[in-house]
Parts: sequence; C-alpha cells; structure tokens
Amino acid sequence: MTTPATARRAIKPPSGFEDHLCRRDAAALLGFASEFKVRQLEREGRLHPIRGAMGSAWYPRREVEALRPSAARAPSPAAERVRWPDDALITLLREKPRTVVDLVVDAGISISRAERVYRFWRTHEAPRAAASLETAEARERRSGERIEHDALVRQLRDADPKVRAAAFEKLKSQRR
Repeated sequence: MTTPATARRAIKPPSGFEDHLCRRDAAALLGFASEFKVRQLEREGRLHPIRGAMGSAWYPRREVEALRPSAARAPSPAAERVRWPDDALITLLREKPRTVVDLVVDAGISISRAERVYRFWRTHEAPRAAASLETAEARERRSGERIEHDALVRQLRDADPKVRAAAFEKLKSQRR
C-alpha cells in the first residue's frame, strides 16, 4: 500500500527549462519542510516562476541557489529593518500629518524613538506649518459659495454614508 506522499509522480519541466526546479524541489533545496515557504518567497518577489503545464511553477536553479545561504541563516526581523535617519523621519512628517503610531508602522522604528522625533518636529516645525496654512487661507479670495461647495465635495468622501447622502442632496439642490 502506498501513502499519498509517495504516490506523487515527479512532473517534468516545460521544454527548454530543464534547468528549472519545481516548487517541491525548490523547497527541499532550501531546507523547507513545506512548499508554502517557496510560495511566500514568490509573493515577496524573491523568486520568479515560469509557468508550466496546469499552471505549475518552475524556478531557475541559480535563483533558488542564490537564496540558499540567506534561507539557511534565517535572519531575525530586527536585522532586516532599515535604519531611518532622523531627517528622513521628519520628511515623512512633512509629507502628510502623521501620529507617533503612524511613524512606528510606516518606518518600523521603536515607539520611544518615534516619540522623540515627533516631539522635536512638533516643537520646531509644526507651528510653522500651521501658520503657513493659516496665511494661505487668509490670502485665499474665493467666494463663500465656492468654499461651501468645496466643503460639500470633501463631505462626499466621508466614511459615513449619511454624511455623503446629505452632502449629495445639498449639491444637487444647488445645481438647480
């Protein structure tokens, strides 16, 4: 009696790609117990498959072997993190308003460092940014009707469907 694992026949690579490995062979070469780790590498863009019969995935042997040393040592997640300089973090804060939590998630830095950078940014740059926004609004010479219309258009993007419906009705009545 044969078990399902031994009953599997080896499939052949597509013609012209005899030097390619199937997903099962790639997993064995990398030392993985399962083929799903190979799929994960594919999703991350570290392996690029050639599709064979029935959509089977075939990987170039040199590409799989290039991953072998990195898969063998299994680096810790902390070692993969990029070290963000403070000026790059402040540039992130300048791009769009962010909270400390956004900094931690977007840049992958520690909470304490994110708090320090955010505190520095607020004391040195946030007041200037707010003042420049106020002066820009003061210089703006749009009519009250146009400002109200723009506010209604912004409300159309609101998450609450009631707010969107009310704004839509107001805009529709203004058009008539």
